[in-house]
Amino acid sequence: MKKYDVIIIGAGSAGLGNAGVAQMLGLKAVLIEKDADHFGGDCTNYGCVPSKAIIHIAQHFHQARKASAFGLQVSGKADMSKILRYIHEKQDKIRKEEDADALRNHGHEVIIGKAKFISSKTIEVNGEKLTARIIILCTGSRPRRIKIPGADQMTIYTNETLFFDCDQLPKHFLVIGGGPIGCEMAQAFQRLGSKVTIVNRGSRLLSKETSRISDILETQFRAEGIVLKSNATVHSFELRSAVIKLEDGSKEILQCDAALMAVGRVVNTKGLGLENAGIAISDKGKIILNKYLQTTNSRVYVIGDAAGSYMFSHGAEKMVRMLWKNLLIPVFKKKNSARDLSWVTFTDPQVAHFGYSEKEMDKQGVGYYRQDQPFHSDDRAIIQEYEYGLAQYYMQDTARIGQRRLIAGNMIAPKAGELIQEMELAFHAKIPISKINDRVYPYPVASRINQKTIRGVMMPTYTAFKKNIAKRIFRILHRI
Repeated sequence: MKKYDVIIIGAGSAGLGNAGVAQMLGLKAVLIEKDADHFGGDCTNYGCVPSKAIIHIAQHFHQARKASAFGLQVSGKADMSKILRYIHEKQDKIRKEEDADALRNHGHEVIIGKAKFISSKTIEVNGEKLTARIIILCTGSRPRRIKIPGADQMTIYTNETLFFDCDQLPKHFLVIGGGPIGCEMAQAFQRLGSKVTIVNRGSRLLSKETSRISDILETQFRAEGIVLKSNATVHSFELRSAVIKLEDGSKEILQCDAALMAVGRVVNTKGLGLENAGIAISDKGKIILNKYLQTTNSRVYVIGDAAGSYMFSHGAEKMVRMLWKNLLIPVFKKKNSARDLSWVTFTDPQVAHFGYSEKEMDKQGVGYYRQDQPFHSDDRAIIQEYEYGLAQYYMQDTARIGQRRLIAGNMIAPKAGELIQEMELAFHAKIPISKINDRVYPYPVASRINQKTIRGVMMPTYTAFKKNIAKRIFRILHRI
């Protein structure tokens, strides 16, 4: 039996991150991945990389059409075979830096094979038994599927098949789900030339965001021609059509050539032999973990999507850092939390967030002051036509306004994911808002909107008393 310090199962974002830390520390570690073509996990193969690539191409189409207002003439629809070729080229370039050969060249031990627990501390892979001080499960997640009558008569994609099998642009494309994946792909395919309808079970898109953010995004989507069906479900499929059930119980038939199922994700646990290792699973199919990402088997931890909390590539990175700090400095162990989590939905406009949501702060009794800043009077927004934008920043509700620190933020605007980063840094670094207020930003950078928001908070500090004192000092020092 081979003995290791660390066994890591799964070579997605979480697995690669853990393998990197273990190697840096000089530990004897092995990374096991069942599929040689799956290094990089969902992000590289089915998620972040291909979706952002198709969004990038769709943006070209959208900007070209907008330029027709200034004399440019454009026509036509996307050639999906060329788009898929572009996506796969970019994936191959990224994957070359993280596949088995690349890792082995950097000194990692990598095994291609399906790992399974045969006891509380033993893994079997390719007929060989392995054991370690700790075992880290990084087995990821997969698209959730719902059963819909008539689905066998319709081409239905998930994010795992869309970027490989969709080689013809659907004329009428139905997106099931109003979350980030559904919204991103709906807009991309609308811009590429499909007629897109989103069927959303909820009352609004991106339900984790504030209602104002959702309203702005929905307005932009409708302006681009996307049809929204809220409080609705897909009742069934028929030949080249979908039957939609609306909130009042009535039904509507929509033309449909293909559909994307984007209704959430489920963690991967099957075939791992978790029962052999004393690892408990909840009724909902999730691995039961404590606040430190530890399973009911004390030597086994779960990182990334498989943890079943927040499913982001950078969420896996966050968990990796927390895990290793806890393993090395257990006296100051930190609990897994969403407080310092951020995310970006890469629609146009982008939707960005960091910190607790407003609902979470209200639920936990966190005191805060919120400042909303519309973009309608921002010069850059006026020039580049995103006056609809909105920033919402939450900060401590303390009497000394200038010493308040940020605790959360939301933004909807083009490049919101980039614009919000300096505010998230201020949150992590505990920088008082007066420092942002005092900065001098080059004109007209888009990030000046952050300072404008803070200046709105600081205005009450310029009291009539202070203004009168300043006026008197000026007149004393500068006589006629």
